[in-house]
Amino acid sequence: MESKFLFLVNLLVIQYLAVLCVSQDFDFFYFVQQWPGSYCDSSSSRCCYPTTGKPAADFGIHGLWPNYNDGSYPQNCDSNNPFDGFKISDLISSMRRNWPTLACPSGSGETFWSHEWEKHETCSESVFDHHNYFKTTLGLKQQTNLLQALKTIGVMEI
Repeated sequence: MESKFLFLVNLLVIQYLAVLCVSQDFDFFYFVQQWPGSYCDSSSSRCCYPTTGKPAADFGIHGLWPNYNDGSYPQNCDSNNPFDGFKISDLISSMRRNWPTLACPSGSGETFWSHEWEKHETCSESVFDHHNYFKTTLGLKQQTNLLQALKTIGVMEI
């Protein structure tokens, strides 16, 4: 069991290092994922499945958030750079699978993605443009495969 725990710790450290960024605007990124069942079963939130249907039993992306080492984070940094779905049109099908919205009322995901863009990404424009923010976040999801890692070490049974 100890080796499984060390594997998980190493995986999380690698995930952290994979998104570590040196920048004057912030210190690092959090790559945040959510478990649909946890979100939907929480008494503090109301869950609605996206218009594309119930998401797969897998962790979904919540966002990629710039943060400071002191625990605070920048937000809503550039109101002159609004979300533009056209700039990520080639990523939409992957985003619907891997970055579903669970908030009510249900939708296609664009409101959620717009929120993530405006609150978080506009603070990391020194690193990402519109397309690369979403493409990189999707790539991190593929690289980390948190569900498979937890399954491999026996933490989750699917």
